[in-house]
Amino acid sequence: MTKRKNITEVFTPRQSDVNSSMYVDRPRHEKELLRSLQRNSHTLVFGDSGNGKSWLYKKVLSEHGIPFVVANCANASRLGSITQEICNCLIEPGTATKLGFSEDKVAEIGACFAKGGISRSHDYRVEQEDPLLKSFKMYADKCDGKKIVVLDNLESIFSSKPLMDELADIVILLDDDRYAKCEINLLIVGIPNGVLQYFSKTKNSESVANRIQEIAKVDSLNSGQVMEIVGKGFSQLSINITGQGLIDLSNHITAVTLGIAQRVHEYCECLAYEIEDNDWRHEKSLLRKADLAWLKQGLRYSYQAIEEHLNSRETSVARRNQVIFCIAKITRHQFDSNDIDALIRREFPSTVPATNMGVGTILADLSKGESPLLNKNEKSNTYSVKDPRYIMCIRVALYKDPETQKVKKKSFNR
Repeated sequence: MTKRKNITEVFTPRQSDVNSSMYVDRPRHEKELLRSLQRNSHTLVFGDSGNGKSWLYKKVLSEHGIPFVVANCANASRLGSITQEICNCLIEPGTATKLGFSEDKVAEIGACFAKGGISRSHDYRVEQEDPLLKSFKMYADKCDGKKIVVLDNLESIFSSKPLMDELADIVILLDDDRYAKCEINLLIVGIPNGVLQYFSKTKNSESVANRIQEIAKVDSLNSGQVMEIVGKGFSQLSINITGQGLIDLSNHITAVTLGIAQRVHEYCECLAYEIEDNDWRHEKSLLRKADLAWLKQGLRYSYQAIEEHLNSRETSVARRNQVIFCIAKITRHQFDSNDIDALIRREFPSTVPATNMGVGTILADLSKGESPLLNKNEKSNTYSVKDPRYIMCIRVALYKDPETQKVKKKSFNR
């Protein structure tokens, strides 16, 4: 028999290197990214946290033999300089650089000073090469052809005007003949989807926009891609889940994780441990245990925030709980009170009064407080969920009691 792998070898939610045995192909994004990298322009990859942006670019760059180094914008924020972070990544620690030199001369003096001399130091200032250009040249000496400097975690500097201005200057500067000879382009990676709009407000807007190619947003995995992860992973663990069982399991994981790649791995890891404790046999009843384990592991803060917004006491209708329950069923990014009203009428028809249900007031309340669940767009009077983890948590923690038709909250207790 083939030796069963360790669970942490298979499901790797926080592994920075690509787990090739679990990678799910994204043909459209891979093709767009490769074509953009082959052009003489810089590339922007964006998408929500955990959706697999890093695995995507690392897989494409490695597969096609394109040399790259990764500079972290979080470190640039800490240092207060993108240039310094890039240089730190390109120049190996301990590399000596000559900054200048001095010359000591001893002047002989007359007989009255015969016992000694005067040491006179002349400092010679040497015009230094720009550190960024110097580091690029060192990188170019090591690798031929096209090279990439990845600026990852752009969100870390997105709110810093000085650092974003510095990034704009670097983007423009790389077209300069001195830099262009190094054949280095930037691959900018992060969460914000308004990067080009940001640059449109700067003094060099047109110059920057013309030099950056934006590929399609790296979005959540679809149900088929989630099923591929589930199938590959549990097969490597010698856990037999096939047919309708695999479809049902994949649909459940897609629903509660929103198809976010990191969350899919996290959930499967929790479920795998439950299966291990059950003598490596998968049973449908284990999903509830996996739900709660996953909730405890990564969504405890979200659970507490949602708990604060639920009805504080048992009521005959508990309309607020119904509203929160229905928010997790919205598939659009933005929604209004009419959308939630329609869902309540569908999900809880016996509780619908002849008068107004007060959904608008409840939604407004959910956008207030120390831990608001919603963002409100005042212009359009629409709402969006503040953090996708809230949706995940609602889908796992709340359920509709089949007998009473009331919204119930799952307990952390097993």
